[in-house]
Amino acid sequence: MGRDKAFLPVDGQPLIVRQTALLRAAGCSELIISGLPDIDYGIPHARVVHDSAKDAGPLAGLATVLSAARNPWILVIAVDLPRLDRAFLNRLLTLGGGRTGVVPHSPHGFEPLAALYPRALLPEAEKALAAGNYSLQALVTTGEKFSLITRLELSPDEQATLVNWNNPEDYS
Repeated sequence: MGRDKAFLPVDGQPLIVRQTALLRAAGCSELIISGLPDIDYGIPHARVVHDSAKDAGPLAGLATVLSAARNPWILVIAVDLPRLDRAFLNRLLTLGGGRTGVVPHSPHGFEPLAALYPRALLPEAEKALAAGNYSLQALVTTGEKFSLITRLELSPDEQATLVNWNNPEDYS
């Protein structure tokens, strides 16, 4: 992208502000940002944590957030999902119901960056990091096997809700 996606504007505000507002609207009482060192994200009452493992991709961020969280359920959203909405987050929370994590699934595989995770998945995430297996797909599959994760099959409209911005053409 050539710059930090967190500060790209959408609907007149930076993505990081939009995403944290969605989390708050969904009832999240604890906001943890998996962010880069030395960046002020400007989000009041949020903790910024840094990946515990270098060059391990989103798995490192997820493991760090799971480790830092005080709550047993962690609603995770990537900053670069500009179409994500409160209704989708509420659907994840309702389906999980305090009993299971929920990870969306499409014909392309799991969509692990807008999901509800149980903190109980942390040991499996740490094992994967230690083994050098940085695949969130594999971690979610393991979570399913241990009944920690339920998959949410996505409709085509819901798949469009999870389109992310990966390069400048996506943003323009």
